[in-house]
Amino acid sequence: MLTPFYALLSHPWGGVAIGVVVAAIGVLLLLVSRRPITGQRTGRARLARALGVLVAAFSVFVLAAAAVSMIEIRRLASQHPAPGTLVDVGGYRMHILAEGDAGDGPTVIWIPGGHAQGLALHHLHSAIRGETRSILFDRPGTGWSDPGPYPRRTATEAVEFATLLEQAGEEGPFVLAGHSYGGLLAANYARRHPERTAAVVLLDASPPDAFIYAPAYGAAALDGLVRDAERQGLDKIFGGWTNPEIAMADNETEVGEILRKQRRLLADVGEAMAANARRPAASFASASIFQEFSPGIVSSAAPDLVVYDGELGDMPVLVVIPDDPADAIIDPLGMEEAAASRAKNFFVRMRVRYLEISSDARLVHTPPGTGHNYPYETPEFVLDVVRQLLAELSGDHAEVAGDEDSR
Repeated sequence: MLTPFYALLSHPWGGVAIGVVVAAIGVLLLLVSRRPITGQRTGRARLARALGVLVAAFSVFVLAAAAVSMIEIRRLASQHPAPGTLVDVGGYRMHILAEGDAGDGPTVIWIPGGHAQGLALHHLHSAIRGETRSILFDRPGTGWSDPGPYPRRTATEAVEFATLLEQAGEEGPFVLAGHSYGGLLAANYARRHPERTAAVVLLDASPPDAFIYAPAYGAAALDGLVRDAERQGLDKIFGGWTNPEIAMADNETEVGEILRKQRRLLADVGEAMAANARRPAASFASASIFQEFSPGIVSSAAPDLVVYDGELGDMPVLVVIPDDPADAIIDPLGMEEAAASRAKNFFVRMRVRYLEISSDARLVHTPPGTGHNYPYETPEFVLDVVRQLLAELSGDHAEVAGDEDSR
């Protein structure tokens, strides 16, 4: 329902624009009710006047709430300026933070999961920037990047990503390390620019199969994410938003534990991340990107989205996944035994789907007891995997350590 208005709603002043429209409707109703009428005022005119008064009064509330929210968003933005560079990628700007010296080796680029801002993997970036060149960037709508055009699509963002690197003067070659949904973007960039990609590290990356064919949820779950993102975006515009992660982090659940670990790891950039999260663009960009798997879109988007078997040739690809069953994903859904068994089988096999995209794809298991969010559970393990890959690419090491199978 809100999709056509994402571009407007992504700006802090979007709520003010809505308030002005509502006010105009109220004034119009009042003007209509005052048109000269012969004889006694009709019931229709009285109704128009009553509605006009109500709409005009409501517009005052909307304008006030939107103005307060806009001022707050701009205040936070002024307190937390971009630490990197804002680069024009075609009429709008993307933020890139590039630090360190790669020497003769490749540059590492970190891409967080979901549609998160680049700082979500700042703990990995800060740990390795003294050893090589390391890059974080914000997809359009996230972090310090401008909203950019809609709709948001992974294929579009792969092109924007390439433009960003080129315009920022980052020549590569690159090691792309993408977590979850960020791995999908990493694979898409590598397919389009193999000449600039030294290797890909897929940190339990999301293959499109997970959303298209999942017997447990998949695309239906994304519909819920879209609705939640839209609601949060509206709350941000009108000042009623509270970051849901605050309450979730206080719960004694697995998710709460992960969020607490994430908070500790990212303590030095936590306030900046919270300020960026307050922007409505972050919500509407997320809503738009997840819509690419909706039934009416995925069939046309898939050819540009999927990285087919063998498309990365012999490029080194590390498929780094937890060595745990899918029980934690499926059991909470309360499925019948037969359906649950089928769903678990799907998720276990789907996790290794990316092994087929390159003849030099390797399976690496994370430490025991870790799950999908292991970049926050065991960041040193992730750093060790990347460091050993960099050593291999420079010829200083024979292979990447870990429980590894080559394909």
